[in-house]
Formats: sequence, C-alpha cells, structure tokens
Amino acid sequence: MTPPLSSSIIGPNGNDSANNASRLLTLLHQAGGEATRAELTARLGCGRSAAGYALTDLVNRGLVRIDEHPAARRGDGAGAGGPGRPSHHVLVAPTSPVALAVHLRVDTLDVAVVELGGRVLRVEREPVEERPEVASIFLRIGRLLRKIGREAGRPVAGVGVSMPSPVRTEDGYALEPRHLEWAGVPTRDLVRQGLDEPWPVHVGNDANLAALAEHRHGAGRGAHQLLYLTTEHIGIGGALISGGNVFGGARGYAMEVGHTTADPDGPRCSCGSRGCLELVADTRALMRAAFLPDAPVTGIEYRARVLLEAAERADPAALAAVDHVATLLGSGIAGLINLLDPDRIVLGGLLAKLYPLGADRIAAEITERSFLERAVPVPVAPATLDCAALLGGAELVLDQVLQTLQVTIDHSAG
Repeated sequence: MTPPLSSSIIGPNGNDSANNASRLLTLLHQAGGEATRAELTARLGCGRSAAGYALTDLVNRGLVRIDEHPAARRGDGAGAGGPGRPSHHVLVAPTSPVALAVHLRVDTLDVAVVELGGRVLRVEREPVEERPEVASIFLRIGRLLRKIGREAGRPVAGVGVSMPSPVRTEDGYALEPRHLEWAGVPTRDLVRQGLDEPWPVHVGNDANLAALAEHRHGAGRGAHQLLYLTTEHIGIGGALISGGNVFGGARGYAMEVGHTTADPDGPRCSCGSRGCLELVADTRALMRAAFLPDAPVTGIEYRARVLLEAAERADPAALAAVDHVATLLGSGIAGLINLLDPDRIVLGGLLAKLYPLGADRIAAEITERSFLERAVPVPVAPATLDCAALLGGAELVLDQVLQTLQVTIDHSAG
C-alpha cells in the first residue's frame, strides 16, 4: 500500500516535510517516472518552497534527478510550463533502486528489471516445456535473477513473482498452478533458496498483479473499483482493485471469477459446476465456437489470435465464434457488476483482442442482465500494457521502496 496522497500545509522541517517527499516520489512513480516540477507541485497541493524541500531531499538520496533544460533534451520545444520560464522535469534517477520481476506462464518464463515509474529496463525470456518439473523451473528462476541482479548496476530492492495460481498472502504459497499440472508450490521459499542475496521476495496471483499494474499505469488509471478479466491459454482470471488495493479476501484467494456461472445449461466444469465463465468464454471456448480442433495449451493462444485476425477480415465463421463468446462473456460480466459495483472494467490478454470485435454484443448483454448498469453504465476498455503481470510483480517490490522511504524520512525528521 503506497503512502496517502492527501495534501497538507508543510514547512522545511518535521513530519509534514517528510510526508511530502514520500508523496512526491509516489506521484512520480504513478506518472511513469517523469513529470514537470509544476505538475508535481500542483498535485501535492502545497507551495513551491515546500515542494522544493521535498524534491531536494529526494535528489540528495539519489532517487530522482532534475532536468533543467527539458526542451533542449527533447529537441522539440516541449517541456514548457506555460508562459515564462519552462518548468524543470523531474525524473527517476539512474541510481535509484530497481525491482526484479518474475512472470511464470504456461509456455514462457520472463524475468525483468523494473525501475520506479514502471519502466521495464530489461527482460530475459526463456521457453517453458510442457509439464515442467517444479525443481527445474525454480533453478532457472534463481539463475536468471542472480544474473540480471548482478548486471543491473543498481541497488536491488527485492523480487516480485507473478504466478498462474491463487496465492496465499501470508507465505506466498501457490495453491494450484493447475495448467502447469502442479500441486501446491511454496513459491516464496523456493525463490529465496535460489538467491545469493537477501532480497525480499513477494508473490502474487498473475491476474491480481496485472490488474494492479493496469490500475497504476494502464487502462485502469483513476478507477476506484476496477474489475479486471483476462485469458491467455486456458481459463479466465479476474481481479478487483478497490480503493487502490488488490482485494484478496481473507487469505488471498478471492476473485476466482472463472468459476462464476455464465451459462447454467453449459458444459460441466472441472470444479464440479456447470457453465463456468472460464469454460464458455476463454480461449478454448473461442476455438470450439469456430468448430476448430483442440490444440495443445502451448499453441492455443497463437491459433486463437489467428482466428481473431480472420474475424477482423469479416470471415463469417470467425465472426460467429466471436459473437458467441462475447455473448457469454457479457453475461458473466453482468453478474459480476451486480455483485461488485465496479466503476470500470478492463479486459486483458486475449479478451483485449476480442473486445473491439465483440463490444456491441458484450454491451447488450451487460445492459440486459445487470440492473446496476441501468443506473450507472460501467465503461469497459481493453488493457493497454504489454507485460502487465510482470509489472504488477515489480509493483509489490516498489511499494516497499516507497514505504521504506516514508519510514526512513520520518525517522530522520523525528
């Protein structure tokens, strides 16, 4: 949880000044790692001198840098803060801490370096074989983390891991990465064992983390109650960002939206129910609706994208398949709107590709089946981030950077 952004009247000393430094860095992070000094001052809601104290503190700590000639840097005349002298640009410093992020998918393993602002500095990707061994995958994760950590040339604040599974909050235990055909996995412990540095390790569900990244840096910015749905290979993941935080329930297992009912007369799901959303509106469902044969898990995403490209060319069979899945997706979303009262819905993964083709059908189902939609229509948008789950893993670490800054400054100010 990031420090609060409420404004206060401050001076050069004391906790108010400390809070402003922490809040300023948080605002810079949310702005993508770059903003004008005037913009940050306005958002802080304080005077220029108070913002200046906070900014000087962050510069002295090696967390931000100031570009006093933004127009010259850009070469396009941009960066002016209106009439008069151009506003200086504030940027994340190249000496600031970075997060290492891991995203394990059914067919790929990504490990990245991410700085404040959500900027991905480097990604290492390796393929994942079908039915991989747990020990082998975590040996590879450890090797990649050690390598990019050594080569980052910056302080490493920690590791954030995105897992395709419900994750227990208290200890980072991945309950059931079933599409990898694994039973429960003590993810946090296994990652720690592969490190040669005492970096903190944070673990989260991939849909939760993707939603968090979209809320802070993508299509979900500004939403108070963000509902996020996504699919890639098999199943549908979901998340709720409420008041800026992931809603995880009592133990971190909340928002398994794939197992809410979208079609009571639909096929039997592996969970024991019928017509679950993930069974009637995921990648497999799209393929079935087009009467295409089953494909291996590692190849189904590619084939589904080819199908959507055919729909974009107005292929009748592909359009019919999109219409069928969009209808059931809209039905499932309507039930979730009634339950969660979101003020925005973001669709990620393959659903983001499907949405422009099925937007009218999704909207019609939501309007017909959600009584809340009739009161206040809920906007639906495709996700905008290419590596949302990876960025979300980094957010777990960068949150701790911001919290630690708050504690450190409070201590020094006291």
